[in-house]
Amino acid sequence: MESSRKKRWQQLQAVFGPGFKQMLLVSVLLHFILPILYYSPFFPQREIEKPPVYRVNLVNKIVKNPQAGRPEATSVKKKPVVKKKPKPKPKPKPIPPKPKPKPKPPVKPKPVPVTPKVEPKVQPKPTVSKAQNNTLKQRLEQMRASQKKKDSDQARKDRIAALKAAALAESRQIESPVTDAPVGMVDGSGDEAGVSASAHVQEFIQQQWNLSKYQAVGNPEAEVKMFYSADGALIHYKFITKSGNSAFDESLTRAIVKSKQLDQKLPEAMEFHIFFNLKDMLDRP
Repeated sequence: MESSRKKRWQQLQAVFGPGFKQMLLVSVLLHFILPILYYSPFFPQREIEKPPVYRVNLVNKIVKNPQAGRPEATSVKKKPVVKKKPKPKPKPKPIPPKPKPKPKPPVKPKPVPVTPKVEPKVQPKPTVSKAQNNTLKQRLEQMRASQKKKDSDQARKDRIAALKAAALAESRQIESPVTDAPVGMVDGSGDEAGVSASAHVQEFIQQQWNLSKYQAVGNPEAEVKMFYSADGALIHYKFITKSGNSAFDESLTRAIVKSKQLDQKLPEAMEFHIFFNLKDMLDRP
């Protein structure tokens, strides 16, 4: 038995010579040294370039190839075309009146036979007791009170809806720092008057966002991937990187869910990678 073991050991030594041991040692050292060097300052990691954040006027149209301009500018209104008044037509010549026809002799009316009137029989009215009368009055009062409550609730809902719509419309009106600027993007190179889809989507989500500056510490930032259909409906979204601040991430999730339907259609089904930064979102007016 011992001799057979010695033979196997000698065979293994012959296969794995001293060169193999050196290669194995070098491989182990490389596996330990390379990760250390990669995460050291000698190999700086490449940062993802973030697109600049613009204020966008949501009333502007989403286009595929926006021109150079300002996304917060409003469309230039065309001057109303003043129509010239038409010249008065000449008055037609008066036509002489036709001669009146001679009156026909009056026709004597034929006597109409008078039929005797038959008076309808008056049926006695059913008697209603006081208890039945009181019950009927109570029911009528209950129905009136219920209808009055429904009317007041509906009027209150209509007032709230009108106030929300007015506040939303007012928040969308953004004054451009550049007067008479065309509608477009600062880095736009296309030929269409409008804003890019990514800038519009980011602005739309940020308008649905709500978080007190006292709930978040530091400057958290999150990257989100979203996919919208051509009709502006949110298909799915996913956090690529979370900020690490639960309050900020939860508020951003609520804003994205509220933005499941955009206010405009997109040129096509599109995917967006958007960075949401607390400082940029709090600096909004």
